[in-house]
Amino acid sequence: MKKGIGNRGSVKSIFIIAVLVALVYVGISFARPYYRYLTLRNNTTDTLEMDVGNIQTIREKILAEAASLNVPLNEEDLEVTKDEKRVRVKAKWSEVVDFWGYYQKQLDFTIDEEY
Repeated sequence: MKKGIGNRGSVKSIFIIAVLVALVYVGISFARPYYRYLTLRNNTTDTLEMDVGNIQTIREKILAEAASLNVPLNEEDLEVTKDEKRVRVKAKWSEVVDFWGYYQKQLDFTIDEEY
């Protein structure tokens, strides 16, 4: 007797596809904040290499870059200091990853770069 795809086969396939879609969504949800963090950190390093000496220009460029990346970085959470030999940038912020309102995970990010 020939066995065809019945209800059990189609339910199993739909369940597997739903699990895969959920895993892709979770992966993308976590990847976005980390991508923004890495991009802002790399751009901060580039800004420090180009604008050594002018603290206000560095501060404005970092805040503008954070705004363009949708990073929730406030002016109070950004510290730019300069001494005789180096310029140092410290920044910190948090983002919340929300999974359909059932689970929230807070991710804390810090940047501590000097040039």
